[in-house]
Formats: sequence, C-alpha cells, structure tokens
Amino acid sequence: MILAFGWYFLAYPWQMAASPAGIWAAAGTLIAVTIGIIVVMTIASAYLAIRTPDEVDMKEDERDRSIHLKGTHYAYYPLVIGIWVNIVALFWGIGQAAQLNLMLATVVLAELVRIGSQLYIYRRGWHG
Repeated sequence: MILAFGWYFLAYPWQMAASPAGIWAAAGTLIAVTIGIIVVMTIASAYLAIRTPDEVDMKEDERDRSIHLKGTHYAYYPLVIGIWVNIVALFWGIGQAAQLNLMLATVVLAELVRIGSQLYIYRRGWHG
C-alpha cells in the first residue's frame, strides 16, 4: 500500500489537478496502481499458500477476530476526520481531481492505520 500509493501521490501531475484533465490523469494512474496491487497480492498469496500449505485452511480464532476488530476501530478515527476534511473542502470549492485525491488519501491513510495497528498488535502479542 505504501509503495503503490506513495508512487501514485508522487507521480500524480499536481499542476493539472484543478483542470478537467486532472480527473482523467487520476483515473489513468489509479488503473495502474490497482493492477499493480492485484498482481502483487496474487503473487504474495500464492507464494504464502505454497510455502505454508498447513495454514491455508486455518480458521480465524477469537484472538484473530479481536485483533482485526481493534485495527478496524483504530482506522475509524482517521477515516471520520478525513470525511469531515472532504466535506469542508467541498464547501471551499476544490476541483474534482483534488477532491478525488483527498478522498483517496483518506481511505489509504485509514487502511494503513488498520493494517499497521493489526501488525503491531500481532507483533507485540495480544493481551485482550
């Protein structure tokens, strides 16, 4: 996520964000990012399934569900703040491409918080 969307936000032609062409530039760049994420996730999933076949059919236990719920809980706050920032930006009249990028940044930040907090909790151990 960091690499894909880091590239997206760095490669996006910000000088055209206020123009109608900015939305098409965003769409074209998002297509490349989406395809890249799908390819990487497919390869990673296949690699992990081949490498650890015993874990492929493992069921999620109470600890896993609790950690996933906690990560989703932490991601909720940047998501809500980002939505309010998007609402305020609408009233300021930012362009469509800038609005799209702001919404995308909100979702990406919330996902990074969710995934990062889940990894952190798994790494340090879950104590309930």
